[in-house]
Amino acid sequence: MKGAVLSTSALARAMRQKTPGAVRSAATRVLRQQAHVTPHSGEAYLAPLGKDFNMNKSKMFCNQCSQHQKECGISAGACKKTPESAMLQDEVVQNVTELAHYAHALRVAGKEVPKEINEFVLLSLFSTLTNVNNDPSAIGKFVTQAQTFSAQLKALSGASPPPIAPVASIMKQRLASKDPNAMSLVEMLLYGLKGIAAYADHARMAGKEDAVIYDFIYESLAALCTETRNDLGAMLKLCLRAGEVNLRTMEILYEANATLGTPEPTEVHVRPVAGKAVLISGHDLIAMEALLKACEPLGIKVYTHGEMLPGHSYPSLKKYSCLAGHFGGAWNRQQHEFAHFPGPIVFTSNCLIEPKKSYANNIHCFGAVAWPGIKHLGEKLAAVDWSKVTDQALKMPGFTDEKAFSYDPSSAHGQPSPQKSLTVGFGHETVIGAAATVLAGVEAGAISRFYLIGGCDGDAESRNYYTDLAENLPDTSVVLTLGCGKYRISDKAKERLGNVGDTGIPRVLDVGQCNDTYSAVRIALALAGALKCEVKDLPLSIVLSWYEQKAIAVLLTCLHLGLKPIRIGPTLPAFVTEDVLNVLVKDFGVQPVGDVAADIKAMTSVGNMS
Repeated sequence: MKGAVLSTSALARAMRQKTPGAVRSAATRVLRQQAHVTPHSGEAYLAPLGKDFNMNKSKMFCNQCSQHQKECGISAGACKKTPESAMLQDEVVQNVTELAHYAHALRVAGKEVPKEINEFVLLSLFSTLTNVNNDPSAIGKFVTQAQTFSAQLKALSGASPPPIAPVASIMKQRLASKDPNAMSLVEMLLYGLKGIAAYADHARMAGKEDAVIYDFIYESLAALCTETRNDLGAMLKLCLRAGEVNLRTMEILYEANATLGTPEPTEVHVRPVAGKAVLISGHDLIAMEALLKACEPLGIKVYTHGEMLPGHSYPSLKKYSCLAGHFGGAWNRQQHEFAHFPGPIVFTSNCLIEPKKSYANNIHCFGAVAWPGIKHLGEKLAAVDWSKVTDQALKMPGFTDEKAFSYDPSSAHGQPSPQKSLTVGFGHETVIGAAATVLAGVEAGAISRFYLIGGCDGDAESRNYYTDLAENLPDTSVVLTLGCGKYRISDKAKERLGNVGDTGIPRVLDVGQCNDTYSAVRIALALAGALKCEVKDLPLSIVLSWYEQKAIAVLLTCLHLGLKPIRIGPTLPAFVTEDVLNVLVKDFGVQPVGDVAADIKAMTSVGNMS
């Protein structure tokens, strides 16, 4: 999986060139408009706040997710993050960055960083992701612990303080930056590192770690304490390396989940089963196994939610008779659906939205996840007392003789919740195992093109693009989907596309969770090998939806691998400057999603293998 060979110095020069507006590409203009970036390079980058932004009157600033709007830079996050939580999250990153400076010095000297510090760095960075932890008390503990560990590593390493002291506020960093384009890449790197930390933390739960990941996190954060942060070429190189390290991180997470067996095609019911019930949400399949073990002897039914859906395809999980089915749609519908679940709800990772009073007392958080006033099961899986969950489940009504879940499945609260059974488990082992059948389909014209449509979901109406895209693809298409973006692929699209001839292979294949981008990459590489071509020459189109920082890590991996073009939407990251966007368009083949019909025409046009 060798990455693309790119000249970062050439890209840096390209960024510094002032491209006249008259000759700027239409794609770049669309990107600039979508991302609300400032129109001229060299300006202090305040977008989308405007030139009249007054930092002294702003209570907070956060722009790390696709929901970023003006209020996120003034008073409160679209995710309901408070100014206090936002400030403390910035301080977590600030103090972990200083910690990393000393950790990197220790590693350069050939010494080990204590295991508990490695684990803390992953968990604390993970806690700053969108919709993970908005509890000021919990975040404050991360700040204090980071300061303690930083002092410990300073003493162990004997290193001098950082040449450039880390600053908490992103806005202050922007205003102090010598190069807004380099600062844009600093932010891209930071958000990518948060995504890497989240994936690595999940893998660690199953005992899977790699020193390469810790070393890179320390090295790259330490670089932000030096003039490297103002070196455009160096920052580009670090961003591409982040993509490489994220690929390795997703690989060990896949290996961690594989301790539960190899995913296999499995039909999942979307209906209630009589009995006491528990709902598990998030991404942590190892935590799901622990919950199943606790519920099995008590006869408590366990339902998955959101990105826990692929758990049904793992042999070691689906062997439990208490695993009853799937409840609800994507994460963004939880405020509408959770009040209809008659049992406790366990959150193992994002996305947790501000709980409503009707179900707030039913929620139990685990690991990095926290919300003020919500119960927490602890940060170490081995120490979790699951009786706190099962005891509550036994006291709550559970399901009786209902034939369907009582929430409204309509699209009034985003993409409709699934009402029909779902099929999961098409990891790379399964797809590659059917390679002969797939290749025969390609040669016979039964498969004209593969489309990777996946990533994050969200509330924005513009995300209907992905639903419309799948519903209007040619009948000879095969769609690979992953992440919570899978909920954008409607029953209408699945029914219309059906199977590949009489092979029994569905034309819509759920590869898994967002981290299973690794599996999708393995599928692409295998197809390229079988068709005797480069990945870039495959009849494959990549259409990604992004929401939070794990998606940035995945994007960096795609850039590292040289996969292009990549269509991304529904908007572009607001932290990217126009000059950086120019390069992403020109040299990396990044394109904004646009009109569905026009995009399909472009992707299916003769001679266009993108």
